[in-house]
Amino acid sequence: MKINFNFPILKQKLKSHKKIKKELLKLIDEEPTHSLKKTDPQHTDPTSSSISRLDWHNRNNFKRKWVQLLVKDLYNNFENQINEIGLKGVEINDLWFQQYFKEDTHGWHIHGHSFTGVYYLELFKDSPRTQIVEPTAERVITVEAKEGDVIIFPSVYIHRAPSLKTNKRKTIVSFNFSCKEVTLKFVERLNLKIPKHTHD
Repeated sequence: MKINFNFPILKQKLKSHKKIKKELLKLIDEEPTHSLKKTDPQHTDPTSSSISRLDWHNRNNFKRKWVQLLVKDLYNNFENQINEIGLKGVEINDLWFQQYFKEDTHGWHIHGHSFTGVYYLELFKDSPRTQIVEPTAERVITVEAKEGDVIIFPSVYIHRAPSLKTNKRKTIVSFNFSCKEVTLKFVERLNLKIPKHTHD
């Protein structure tokens, strides 16, 4: 038995995208990286991945130059969205970039923590968009995103990046974050009663 309950995919343009894009890509190009090689060259495993450049291994290092350029704007960008759905106390747990070249793909997977975000730093009209499984309806949604957009969704939602079929590089920044509290304003708006703390 299941009770259908959907959670929205939040989307908003990063206000500083045009201002920081060029410098951000330059700093990312200078960053030491790893690659993720496809474990299934015959394309029979839908969870298999191949990503040419990423710094997942360094995801907890907030002193990286590109992170310092981006992270404040990123916080400011999505914190208001989170407040609107009744949450606050945002803490980014980790973040990293991924660069896709022709035939690269990220198979079906999930993340840890509470929420996952994707910032589309470099995205062309023919670049594949993120696909997310809506669990209650058991259907796949292709996110209608444009370059500069930031999307947010629960980390346990199964999602993937389909194979890149062009020679135009695709660059995203992925991050995971948690929220510590609910906002009183949101609770009051819903007319919910919060029990007062009692002490023995």
